[in-house]
Amino acid sequence: MQRTRFAAALAGTAALFAVVGAVGVSAQTTMAPTPASPVGPTSAPSTTATYAPMSTSLPATKPGPAMPPTVGLALDARALRARRTPTGYTLTGQALVRDACTAARFDRVLGTIFPPQFNLDQFRRPGTLGLLCIQRLTWVTAAPKSVVSAAPPHWVTVRTQKGFLRVPVR
Repeated sequence: MQRTRFAAALAGTAALFAVVGAVGVSAQTTMAPTPASPVGPTSAPSTTATYAPMSTSLPATKPGPAMPPTVGLALDARALRARRTPTGYTLTGQALVRDACTAARFDRVLGTIFPPQFNLDQFRRPGTLGLLCIQRLTWVTAAPKSVVSAAPPHWVTVRTQKGFLRVPVR
């Protein structure tokens, strides 16, 4: 009984190696490089390269500077103001952040349409990415946020880690 099991296992292993060997041999023959004909001009290359313009439906524009990734919500906010402008309103104020290498900005929450809601996010200032900053709470002026609106609301909501603040638009 044990001899037949051993013989069956041995035959199965031999068949497995035969299949793997056949696949390996066929893969080697198909993977062998084929001589390629040279592509390109037969004369010496010119010193100036000419390229055909790409046809796109969108105009070619320079990409703008990428926004730095946020670290999280600011800890707290103070002196928040929302002032009416001829085209909408501008949000200003100060944010409590974790260190002096961190700045703050207002980011619109896209899930709420009315009343408008903004997150006061803190992010690492781009000029200080390689610096080691001391962890000390400090107040910084948040980057003003201009919002275009034909009919500005009476108030907006600003969210921080401490909670939500309702700011009247004046």
